[in-house]
Amino acid sequence: MTSAKASGFGAAGSKIIDTFTAKATERGMVLDDDDVTVLHLAAATADNIAALDANIAANGLAVSTTYNPKTNPALTEVRQQRLALGRLMTDVVRRLGIAAQGEASGFRRTHDGTGAQNQQRDTARAERRGRGKPAR
Repeated sequence: MTSAKASGFGAAGSKIIDTFTAKATERGMVLDDDDVTVLHLAAATADNIAALDANIAANGLAVSTTYNPKTNPALTEVRQQRLALGRLMTDVVRRLGIAAQGEASGFRRTHDGTGAQNQQRDTARAERRGRGKPAR
């Protein structure tokens, strides 16, 4: 995989890519294209958070005119970006854990595609609700 710096990521994004690439290499895994895409999304999100934090530091928590103070819009956006980063990181960690258990060749392949698990769940749910049973 190419260096994170060569891909145009900042310090925060590069750290995420380097950390998870090292973990995959340490475990003898090869990152699939989908895994690299998720890592790049996480890296870009981390860089967005760093830029928003810099904006908040420079402009403060409130931006205002003389008669109309309001909350800095970067506060709302940084909160959303942090939620997104948490979800992306959870996905990467989940993929790494599944691969480490030997259930997949890389981070990917977490779903076998048969749909059996969903069918079993739906059948059990229907039985609990009494669907499909004859009336007494």
